[in-house]
Amino acid sequence: MRDRILCLSFVLLVFLFGICIDIFHKNKNIDNKLISITVKGAVVNQGVYFCRYGVSLAEVLELCGGMTELGYFPYSFDYNTPITNDTVINIQKRYSTIRKNYEEN
Repeated sequence: MRDRILCLSFVLLVFLFGICIDIFHKNKNIDNKLISITVKGAVVNQGVYFCRYGVSLAEVLELCGGMTELGYFPYSFDYNTPITNDTVINIQKRYSTIRKNYEEN
């Protein structure tokens, strides 16, 4: 009887250890997943960038070298929005306030 209890407790310990390793392995793979982001418009370096999953817009703009002088985002825009896979970010150029609907060069 004692041998059976010892054997079952050992099997249970191995089973729980395997579950812990599986959970740790799944979490590790999620953090290493890369996504592709295309950045266009009024940024210093346009192109396709590969970043980790869950990167924010501010981090992507930092990778691109930032916006040019003509780049424009509304004041209420949230730079911490998470980016998903195959996202195209187009940074608009600022329009002149002197002439209506005239794009600055």
